[in-house]
Amino acid sequence: MIKITVQYNERLGSIRFPCSEKELISALMEIHALNDNPSELFVTEVKYPEELGFLKDRFVNLDELNYLAKRFDSFCESEEKRYFEAMKHESFTELPDLINLTFNLSRYTLIRDVSDMGRIGREYLLNRDGCIPAHDDDNPKYAEI
Repeated sequence: MIKITVQYNERLGSIRFPCSEKELISALMEIHALNDNPSELFVTEVKYPEELGFLKDRFVNLDELNYLAKRFDSFCESEEKRYFEAMKHESFTELPDLINLTFNLSRYTLIRDVSDMGRIGREYLLNRDGCIPAHDDDNPKYAEI
């Protein structure tokens, strides 16, 4: 979920993404922005997630932001953490880059505990290849990787 406050002329409104077209139109009607049908609005505040705080004080394409929020909904907790770390690592600040990153998470492995090198090697291969053999958990090749 993404929650922002947008400004149109002197009116402010909160929008929660992802949202349906009907919900977006309703939010735009509240700030009287629907008459001009703007594709971009000025973001005055990013309420959630804080990692997207760089969107504040910028014009943002609402359709792209809604699509990004829909992609976030498909993440499990570990993917979301990996996503935000990869976003910081790559210094992405544009919505098209952020959307593309959602499709390329397999390029990144987030290691939070370095006490078991074999487990780290297995996680890396699982992220990279999508699968590993189930029967060779104790294989020393994972620690070497």
